[in-house]
Amino acid sequence: MPNPIDVHVGRRLRQQREMRGMPQKELARRLGISFQQVQKYESGANRISASKLWEACGVLEVGPNYFFEGLERGGGGRSRHGASEAATEYDAGGPHARQVLDLNQSFHQIRDTRVRRQLVQLIKALVEDD
Repeated sequence: MPNPIDVHVGRRLRQQREMRGMPQKELARRLGISFQQVQKYESGANRISASKLWEACGVLEVGPNYFFEGLERGGGGRSRHGASEAATEYDAGGPHARQVLDLNQSFHQIRDTRVRRQLVQLIKALVEDD
């Protein structure tokens, strides 16, 4: 049975890869591993070594802490959401997952940082009004 921390790290890897619109084969190529190995990492079946995690940080443009967000220290791998799940803020099977991915991919295509900032402000204002 996979360790809940490995499952959590794998889910975060998948989340970031999907949000960037990157296929498993592309991530595998850039990490110098097989796409089957990426599948094993993402499922938590195989642990990601520190060096490979560091490489993934570079490919996915995130810091190492990204992969551990949502875990509590000393919780035996438990997330802040409960013992049985290595939860993330993003649920790949959730009802809005496709919309989140589409929105994020489009957002990353906007080159002008001012436009991106204004878009974020607009979304926050819409949430406040709701």
